Amino acid sequence: MILNNYIVQKYISVSVLFLCFASSFNAYAQDKKEVKPKMIFIVNGQEVTEEYLTVLQKENKIKAMHNGVSKKEKKAIAKRFKERLDNNFVMKIEVFSDEEMLANKKKQPTKSKSKSKEAKVVNKEAVAVSKIKVGDTITAFTLEDINGNVLKSTDLKGKVVLLNFWATWCVPCLREFYEIPEVVLEPNTDKNFVFVPVSVGEKRSTVLKKMDELRGRGIDFNVYLDPKNEFYSGYKKQGIPLNYIIDKNGVVVYISMGYNEKNLNKLAARIKQLVD
Repeated sequence: MILNNYIVQKYISVSVLFLCFASSFNAYAQDKKEVKPKMIFIVNGQEVTEEYLTVLQKENKIKAMHNGVSKKEKKAIAKRFKERLDNNFVMKIEVFSDEEMLANKKKQPTKSKSKSKEAKVVNKEAVAVSKIKVGDTITAFTLEDINGNVLKSTDLKGKVVLLNFWATWCVPCLREFYEIPEVVLEPNTDKNFVFVPVSVGEKRSTVLKKMDELRGRGIDFNVYLDPKNEFYSGYKKQGIPLNYIIDKNGVVVYISMGYNEKNLNKLAARIKQLVD
């Protein structure tokens, strides 16, 4: 996915807002020693530091930031980074050529006036495309987890629910997963709160493999399956990670798209208001 320069600036100063085109009823105990992956930043095939990215950003040289790399690209750089590619997240950064920099300088005055308004519009539209709105009551549903156990919406009566849509290939979703135990699950242990992460459009075997991998890194909670996108399609056409907070009466009270620290903290704060 390609991010515009406005979001690049947000990543450098706070964290990147990621959008990609894509627990449990009984909470699991969390290992407080999660091994959180690091970000590997690649510029022109070379690994660079976040400090270097700051310099590029200040000089307006960042053209795009790709959240992850393709299998072909990953294979091409595997010899250099070896197992680090499997244990960490990779972000590839494109930089402007000298010719593009010169052209950008000529256009800069016009772009700078509309950039922040444009970014706000994009964000508003992203949330607006959700089929389920704040104030809607969720319809009845049945989900099956990776172990074959069934969860019905009626089981959630009287519970505050965080419904999360994710996928194993979605790097922002996985980054969110590494933070959710500490930020959301642990503070709500033994409370009327349920985390329901639903894998979008993936086979059980694929999800099982990823959850086994995450469990080895200290991330251990149950997840549910939606292999044909039947459940997800009732909420949105595209865009993950996607979160809905549902109150004890089954009413949607908050919707959040994308992952960054600010988004997750807002989710946690809203959940706290409802469970306390």
